[in-house]
Amino acid sequence: MAKEILIIILASLVIDLSFGELPSSIHPVVWMGKLIETLKPLFSHNSKHICKIYGFIMTFSLIFVFVSLFNLLLVFLSFNQALFIIASAFLLSTTFSVRTLLKSAGIVAKDLGEEIEKGRKSLSFLVSRPTSKLSLQELVSATIETLTENTVDSVLAPLFYIILFPILGTFFWSIYFSFFLQMGLTSPYQLLTLFVVGAGVSYRVVNTLDAMVGYKDPVNINIGWFPAKLDDFLNFIPARITGLLMVISAFLISLDYKHSWKIMLKDARKTPSPNSGYPMAAAAGALNVQLHKPGTYKLGKPQIDLTSNQIQDAIKLSSVTIILFLVIVSIFMLVILP
Repeated sequence: MAKEILIIILASLVIDLSFGELPSSIHPVVWMGKLIETLKPLFSHNSKHICKIYGFIMTFSLIFVFVSLFNLLLVFLSFNQALFIIASAFLLSTTFSVRTLLKSAGIVAKDLGEEIEKGRKSLSFLVSRPTSKLSLQELVSATIETLTENTVDSVLAPLFYIILFPILGTFFWSIYFSFFLQMGLTSPYQLLTLFVVGAGVSYRVVNTLDAMVGYKDPVNINIGWFPAKLDDFLNFIPARITGLLMVISAFLISLDYKHSWKIMLKDARKTPSPNSGYPMAAAAGALNVQLHKPGTYKLGKPQIDLTSNQIQDAIKLSSVTIILFLVIVSIFMLVILP
């Protein structure tokens, strides 16, 4: 089973790296966003406690809807093994984003190298903070921050749960297999594939909810309370794994891994988020720069000035971190799974 599951996961990565994001008209995450926007106003003017309860209900309702849709489609296609694997890889590729993450940071670096206004515009598509008055160093800092933070949210965290669930599934498949057998599944690996896809979709629902309603403004503070807390919980372990792997990656590509480790331990908890500081601080230390969000945090020491060259180094650091994670978990899956 391990080989089949690993083939599906690696195939999904190949699809993402080859083609990037789907058109918005058919992208599941866009559908999630539209459904969230439709549901959110229904309880936005109720009491604090009702809104929090509604946020809880909305979270698990969306998970149920999208996991069910994805899995029912796979069950329908399970009569043909090749079609099942291709569809599984394709659906799974929509739950994370490697190519777009790295490419977006690269575009900002390129644009900053040509004209600062062009770089400001490119960065404005990636961050929520206003970019029109940011200096070159502030623009570079913001780019590295969003790149390293989203190395967790967009890549390692969804992959962590995509890989964790088939391992958990080996303990539970015998309980559920008879039920799914009646729906058309013919082998244990197909059932584990449902676990894999369901894990990726579930994480993406929670992360999308956090991105859309996880704010402390009057409209979202109560509805978004539960999905924001759940997103923090789900990212807790992946963020720390990412920080550690960034330190190791810094060693592998001859960056300052000792400083990376030191700054991660020292500054990771300075961010408002309990998780985002780990990859950002590890990157700041590895690059020997200070990442600074005015009025919010300072990570690392400003040993060298921030330029677009540091964005390229951060892209390399994130890329090696992702590769290292995939190598480790591939070996782990082959050893653990039957």
